[in-house]
Amino acid sequence: MVEKKVPVKRVRKVPVPTYGRNRSAVELMLEALRDSGKLENVDAARATAAQALADAVDSDPSNASLWREYRASLEMLRLLSDGSVDEFAKLLESLSSEMGDPAKS
Repeated sequence: MVEKKVPVKRVRKVPVPTYGRNRSAVELMLEALRDSGKLENVDAARATAAQALADAVDSDPSNASLWREYRASLEMLRLLSDGSVDEFAKLLESLSSEMGDPAKS
């Protein structure tokens, strides 16, 4: 008896993107922000800008202008993660007192 060969279905593997060091760091930062619930859909443009700038810095690391913009985008992302800034400002405000001489009556 002749056996009929069953065609083997080939599975196409999607390559995992390989990022440079800065893009990998941005991806880790975005993942941490998502996991902590501090990155929302409204922040998509910020995240995309940081990713694009990280790619640009990885491809042209000697461009000081790119580094400046990249660092600024990271600071914007850090503001999302640092909710304690507002609490700290409130604490300082509660501890502050008016400066100067008391008014004479």
